[in-house]
Amino acid sequence: MILLTGATGYIGSHTWIELLEGSFQVVGVDNLSNSSLDRLGEVSTISKGGPIFIEGDIRDKGLLTNIFSKYPITHVIHLAGLKDVRESMVNEKQYFDVNVEGLRNLLEVMRAHNCFKIIFSSSAAVYGQSATSPISEKSIPVPTNYYGETKLDGERLLAEEFNKIPAINSVSLRYFNVAGSHPSGLLFDSVLTTSHSLFSEIAKVLIGEKSSLCIYGDDWDTKDGTCIRDYLHVVDLVKGHLAAMKLLDSSDGLFTINLGLGHGQSVRDVISSYEHVVGKKIPQCIASKRMGDVGVSFADIDSAIQLIEWRPTHSLSDMCLDSYRVLMTSVELTKSTKAIKRS
Repeated sequence: MILLTGATGYIGSHTWIELLEGSFQVVGVDNLSNSSLDRLGEVSTISKGGPIFIEGDIRDKGLLTNIFSKYPITHVIHLAGLKDVRESMVNEKQYFDVNVEGLRNLLEVMRAHNCFKIIFSSSAAVYGQSATSPISEKSIPVPTNYYGETKLDGERLLAEEFNKIPAINSVSLRYFNVAGSHPSGLLFDSVLTTSHSLFSEIAKVLIGEKSSLCIYGDDWDTKDGTCIRDYLHVVDLVKGHLAAMKLLDSSDGLFTINLGLGHGQSVRDVISSYEHVVGKKIPQCIASKRMGDVGVSFADIDSAIQLIEWRPTHSLSDMCLDSYRVLMTSVELTKSTKAIKRS
């Protein structure tokens, strides 16, 4: 049985669906700080399964102990955590408590209950500004924000656990920029309009929350002057977790693997692809470059290809189409809800 932490979040709910559709038994836990119980119905509808959910916090050792005592947990997929880069710089104590101490707590309970396999949600934020693209796992991690620091601290905790006897075996998946949504259009998530990612900012313009999309610098040393990033469809991302579980079942080790598309897309590439999907221009404005930004950042995914036999199958166009589909479905649902309340 698999314990999935952060189960009702953006990546967690997509992962849950993939696991249920693969006939895995899953216990999901989430404190609902960045998600909603609505996800349970959506996960159930899409997967045609009955999700087992426990509301709670990974920092609650008693809660985790009860879960491991009640269910025969053999694998953990650890997605729970705080992930806003800007917020991390002003709330370091909270980010350390949740992202680092939360993982430490989880590992202690795992060891106490003889569970020795974990997949950890890490981030390309560990690499910082100095890594040269394509960025491989051999690049020296030098995070430039506190969120990245907490993810690197998490990887260090896993290294400590691997060096104990018996070892806890792990795969740290370093995500690049995740976008898109389940192709059904039924899996809604507030991440569409509450985060600061490019896709979220586009969504805010499309629903009228913002008048234009800010492009931070148009004179970078790139083909069109805008930053280049690696965008990966969330469905491809979660398939990487299942592939990583197979690796843990066949090999003992402490693995670190990039998950990205493997090549970069400029900001204008993303805007152009999104405009093609929606059939209209997206209003734009040019703003100053942000401190800490780099011109080009994309993944070397050779390790993912070799170690877990994983390759992304969705294109930038797929990400834009699926993001727009769920956004429009969400807008229509909101309109219907308001109409019902008025009547």
